[in-house]
Amino acid sequence: MGRMKKLLDQSLRPLVIYAFMVLVISIPVYFVIIDWIWENELDKHHYAIREKLEKRLTHLSMPDTAVDNMIAVLDNVQPGFSFSEAPAPRPDSLYTIIRFDDFMQEREQFRCLTTDIRLNNKLYRVLIETNMEEIDETILAIAAVTIFFIMLLLAGFIYLNQKTALRIWQPFYDTLSGLRGFRLETGKAVPLPASDVTEFADLNASLDSLMQGSLASYRQQKEFTENASHELQTPLAIVKSRLDMLLQSQSLDGGQMRIVEQVYQAINRVSRINKNLLLLARIEHAQFEEKERIALDETIAGIAAQFTDRFENNALHYTESIEPFAVEANAVLTEILLTNLLVNAVRYTPAGGDIRVRLGAGVLTVSNTGSAALLAENLFRRFAQASGEHAGSGLGLAIAREICERSGWHIGYDFHGGMHHFIIRF
Repeated sequence: MGRMKKLLDQSLRPLVIYAFMVLVISIPVYFVIIDWIWENELDKHHYAIREKLEKRLTHLSMPDTAVDNMIAVLDNVQPGFSFSEAPAPRPDSLYTIIRFDDFMQEREQFRCLTTDIRLNNKLYRVLIETNMEEIDETILAIAAVTIFFIMLLLAGFIYLNQKTALRIWQPFYDTLSGLRGFRLETGKAVPLPASDVTEFADLNASLDSLMQGSLASYRQQKEFTENASHELQTPLAIVKSRLDMLLQSQSLDGGQMRIVEQVYQAINRVSRINKNLLLLARIEHAQFEEKERIALDETIAGIAAQFTDRFENNALHYTESIEPFAVEANAVLTEILLTNLLVNAVRYTPAGGDIRVRLGAGVLTVSNTGSAALLAENLFRRFAQASGEHAGSGLGLAIAREICERSGWHIGYDFHGGMHHFIIRF
């Protein structure tokens, strides 16, 4: 799973991206619009100059020589005007050009109008041009102002996201905090905060209904498991007692005796499974809440002493390296956990193999000789066999994992050096 992101940041990111997109798009749009406005106004200005120039020169009623002299003066003195005689009229021409300006001594952009005027029945071609250098400064100024206000807008987004949005979403965080304290084992639904927001009120109502339904199903399952396990104890005990009587009977022949022994073993297996299921149910239903300080090194030594006969019968070499270490846990569950690990080690260790127990730095390792790694996906699953060599109830390691999870410990498995290693980190 990648790095988690907060919901409020998720809502802010599209706003920031959108603002930057608007900023990037707005600058060329500003340029195009302002350039178009500028050129349009210059074109109107040029036509106004043309009409004013033609009217004034015509109104003066000067002879041709005087007109020619005045045109020569305007052509040489007035920047932006150029006159020439036109042999025939041509359509007006509007265009923009970039050229070297002799007056400014640098390359400049000009908006030009080429048109015809008639003075004293004589046709002249007139070029009117205006330097457009101011447009660049205008674009830069508008871009700077736009960037400033976009940054101001983003700062406002962030502020509103941290203040206003956080206040709006506070009921959601209160509900989330309440749900973190919900546990089925307690048998009670957690109170959810009231909200005057319709969506949050509907959410809380739905969650409360879901918790009540889960608690009801949990209670029914708990009652069924306990009742079923308890009810099975009596008939199983009766069957075992009757089988004991049959095994002691002298009237059975060899074949019948073998059948009774097989049935007896099956009944023992069913009885163990029933007890383990009942234990799992009690663990899941939090019936082992009492905790005390346990000297783990002493507990391990005491349990290992109970396995001495089994070690000798199976020719197993048991060694331990235990440092003093104490934990806050339930004594019954801790003893069951350690017992199951040792039982598992004895079951999967071949005759003449080694079993090693190490405890140090808050880590317990139970190792035993093995030929191949166990099936990791089946190790801690109920009724799943991790190896085909020995068939157990399939509940021992499931119980061990459940105890570790309830106690806040971590259990893992590894195989190397020809040995199985079950590791618990307290």
